[in-house]
Amino acid sequence: MDALTFGSHRLVHLDLKGAPPKITYLAQLFPLLREWGATGLLIEWEDTFPYVRELAALGSNAPSSSSGAYTAEEARELLKLAGDSGLAVVPLVQTIGHLEFVLKHDKWRGLREVEAYPSSMCPSHPEALSLATSLIKQIVEFHPDIQYLHIGADEVWHMGLCPTCSRRIETSKYGRAQLFLEHVVAVAQYVREAFPTLRVIMWDDMLRAVDTSILLEFNIGRYVEPMVWHYTPAECFQLTPELWDKYSSVFGNLWVATAYKGATGSCQLLPVIQHHLSNHEHWLHVLSREVSKFQHFRGVALTGWSRYDHYATLCELVPCAIPSLALCLKVWLAGTYTSELHISVSKELGYTDTPLLLNPYPRPQPVPQQLSFPGWKVRVGVEWFTNLRLKFRSIVESDQVETWFNSWQIQNGFTNPMQIESLIPAFTDLMFELASLDGYMRLNLEDIFYPPAVEEWIGTLVEPMRARLRQLKKDAEAQMLLGARIRGYDAII
Repeated sequence: MDALTFGSHRLVHLDLKGAPPKITYLAQLFPLLREWGATGLLIEWEDTFPYVRELAALGSNAPSSSSGAYTAEEARELLKLAGDSGLAVVPLVQTIGHLEFVLKHDKWRGLREVEAYPSSMCPSHPEALSLATSLIKQIVEFHPDIQYLHIGADEVWHMGLCPTCSRRIETSKYGRAQLFLEHVVAVAQYVREAFPTLRVIMWDDMLRAVDTSILLEFNIGRYVEPMVWHYTPAECFQLTPELWDKYSSVFGNLWVATAYKGATGSCQLLPVIQHHLSNHEHWLHVLSREVSKFQHFRGVALTGWSRYDHYATLCELVPCAIPSLALCLKVWLAGTYTSELHISVSKELGYTDTPLLLNPYPRPQPVPQQLSFPGWKVRVGVEWFTNLRLKFRSIVESDQVETWFNSWQIQNGFTNPMQIESLIPAFTDLMFELASLDGYMRLNLEDIFYPPAVEEWIGTLVEPMRARLRQLKKDAEAQMLLGARIRGYDAII
């Protein structure tokens, strides 16, 4: 167990493609991460990186950038803050899949594997390797003194579908697996030649179904170190013992990835901490059994996804997930979860009266009034919102509305004022509370996030509720003026 917890890296994943925090917030967060046991950061910049020259259209230097972050000065300050806090940085650059932020641009649209879908790059395109190496070159040159580079390569949803790739599959010895491996090895070879001191990491999921003999023939263990990711709790854990036998015969070094947020639902608002604790505990159990098969266990990345892909809505915001992250780090260091650890972390985070809830659902739940970690006011606001959304649904989707105030009845003026009269103050009260929450969330989100993320969160979650309530109140007041007179459907029957 010591080899897992004390002799290896513990990277906290920053998924910056969703609501990248301001540098002022990260300055508060990074020292705490180190204090809680993190040794480094796995930074997925995506379109928040200040790309230049041929890639300038991609990131924060682009005139059309929607990310709101980061200038070159801010990005350098982020790296300095990490270094000052004793956190090593491992940048993550996608090189074949999850390339929506590149392939959505007309300039690179022709590199798509499937013309209609921007997620996967065609490995047969003559410019594919050049694009991947350009991304890598700019990222590596911006990050001084790094030891590792992560080249992504997970969830390549579309591969071997374009005419050129289809022909390659038909004529190659190993089909689709060969298509993928040839690209990954070419990328890794570039890194080895251009930056000889760097070690290359990649996600493992595209390798799981590839025969051991093929992996050995491509000698992929010479070029990359796999990061095996799995985010489910113990009862759903699906990595088989055979997988570790296969990987240990191919790779000398091993990384794994857990999750502290962004793995329990694509529009989740609050982490289900019990899920993530179970995931970490079971990973420790599996590794205690399997890790001796490898020469070196490099460490763990605690992933915290902010979007499921470039176009997905935001899931849990970083401040909402700080309690989950703190507790997961402590569990990893301790080797197990205990109630004493839970209470200790809860008190440190400001949950003094009642320990941190390990499952924030079902709502409603009491909302804490005063906590003590960076961004806690955003966490409080999101808890308030989840309670309010339940109240909203209990009224708007109530039997009363469905029975006496549905859209057909409104359209035909076939409504009973006795039933509608009590709805108007309910709609008004909800609108008032929603306006209060809007003001609170804007104020506190703006302390941590750039304007595009603030507007996205409000626009996705608050505005649809506000618009629905306004329309319902307007319709209710109009129906009350009708006074159940003969109109519409009544006139027919």
